[in-house]
Amino acid sequence: MHEILLSELNSHLLDDPEMVVIDAEAKYDRKIRYIADSICRHAADRPITLIAGPSGSGKTSTACRIEQILDAAGFESHTLSMDNYYADGSRNTDIVDQFGNPDYESPLRLDTDLLYTQLSQLARGEAVELPEFDFAAQKQRKSGKVLKRRPNELIIMEGIHALNPEVTGDTHEIANRIYLSVRTRITMGEERLHPSLIRFARRLIRDRRARGRTPEESFGMLSSISRGENMYIMPYKHLADFELDTFMEYELSAYKPFLLENIRTLAETAAPETGIAMLLKCLEELAPLDCDLIPEQSLIREFVGGSIFTK
Repeated sequence: MHEILLSELNSHLLDDPEMVVIDAEAKYDRKIRYIADSICRHAADRPITLIAGPSGSGKTSTACRIEQILDAAGFESHTLSMDNYYADGSRNTDIVDQFGNPDYESPLRLDTDLLYTQLSQLARGEAVELPEFDFAAQKQRKSGKVLKRRPNELIIMEGIHALNPEVTGDTHEIANRIYLSVRTRITMGEERLHPSLIRFARRLIRDRRARGRTPEESFGMLSSISRGENMYIMPYKHLADFELDTFMEYELSAYKPFLLENIRTLAETAAPETGIAMLLKCLEELAPLDCDLIPEQSLIREFVGGSIFTK
């Protein structure tokens, strides 16, 4: 677990914010290219790459960035989202969390038979018709899109349960496995901002911008999401061939204009153990960053908007 002083962050940001962004993006790009190089070297025997991580870890942008690098290296790649393999909602009415609410984090919500069958078929070079999931109607449908992996083509599958053997089966021989999360703590004296709160900040912005959720609604889901991460995602991270810290040194400063007032409001009633007060303290003390400095291929664009990879 890496730690960085808030005072150090501020010093860098106030001195040269553009260089902070450039350095952070270059560091992440080097990590991605190292992984992509390994994927290329094992392309013949491991044509599948599985990318897992908790909510807000940056799976979508990372998958798309790896695809971009693999394509440029001569290995045409296809990125699939595990979200399209959810089973019809009518099958899942009894899957609830600790509060009796629908447990959207449970792997039991996935059509695991279809998912594993299609992964195996794609690895063998067989044609499959990909599904798509209508979240509004809670229905899985055929997309009409047929995918057949040709020689030297690769498949990337991203989703929170991608490393769970009960979901993707025994993929040790055919897949590269990547686990993403925020692994950096921001420290202020004796206090430390838990990495999960940085992911929460990411989700808060994305939920409001892309999913129409209020900050209160997103905060209300925090306990259930955390429970799901501890039960369904964290136990399988040891299966990863690569672990990647997706923290960007400048990101909370970029989020500050979007989040500060919302976090102030949430902090008025949030229990101390939620860490919201510490998140507020960090946001208040950090210098803001102009989002125009963030490149369009950045992982952070997945949350603040303007990404070439996501809406």
